[in-house]
Amino acid sequence: MSRTIHAVFENGVFRPVEEVDLPEHEEVEITIHEDIPADAIARVAEDSRALEFLSEPREDIYSISDGEPVGPDD
Repeated sequence: MSRTIHAVFENGVFRPVEEVDLPEHEEVEITIHEDIPADAIARVAEDSRALEFLSEPREDIYSISDGEPVGPDD
């Protein structure tokens, strides 16, 4: 089973932010997900060339006749 428990790390110990329903001395595994900057994600996407297909004209599925223009005055 998997679930997310929000905690704070202080004085060398992870302290849950809310009450946790676990038996005393239950062993758990903690996975830390650090924030990845958006520019790093963009660089990886660009370097991998995974989105290169979007530059092909056939992938431009919208045209001016597909809807109303949207702008700051709309």
